[in-house]
Amino acid sequence: MKVVLENISKAFGAKLLFEHINAELDTGRCLVVTGNNGSGKSTLLKIVAGLMKPSSGSIRFYSGNQANQQVLQGTVGMVSPEMAMYPALTGLENVLFWTKLRGLAITEAKASELCCYVGLSGNERCRVEHYSTGMKQRLKLAVLLALNPPVWLLDEPSANLDEHGKELIARLIDRALTAQAAVLLATNEAREVGYGSARIAL
Repeated sequence: MKVVLENISKAFGAKLLFEHINAELDTGRCLVVTGNNGSGKSTLLKIVAGLMKPSSGSIRFYSGNQANQQVLQGTVGMVSPEMAMYPALTGLENVLFWTKLRGLAITEAKASELCCYVGLSGNERCRVEHYSTGMKQRLKLAVLLALNPPVWLLDEPSANLDEHGKELIARLIDRALTAQAAVLLATNEAREVGYGSARIAL
């Protein structure tokens, strides 16, 4: 899977966030997006995810020799500050819910394993309304692992995470790239910027 950004620009009214963004997001590679707060990092990821349209330009998704200008179902998984889990459900139930919504079948045992992998061991059967902000962030990562998409969109993934959580992000990105996923990472963390093989500076 390859994603090509062609001359992407985005404006809200008279305010221009960015323009003429050209980049390629390749299988097994990490493309990093950096910039000051308000520069449009999250907006660019939303455009790639198909949640927002660019003011100009286009995005092409290549699967083999076929190109598509719309996000193919199951292609993209996203972790962002705006992504919400269902508070009345447990962490485990959230993982099972989001995978079922995507048309994927995983066992409760597998969902539990993923919760434990991201550091929620002993809390996977607790309601999310009782989770800390960092625990909710870890749960988002468990959902992403369960979905296992070929394109990962990570918007400041280490936000609200402690040092162990930041080490988890490093392992997850390495895991994704080893599995030949394409990773688009929006961050200003110096450590995370180093994960990229290419960079977009907004």
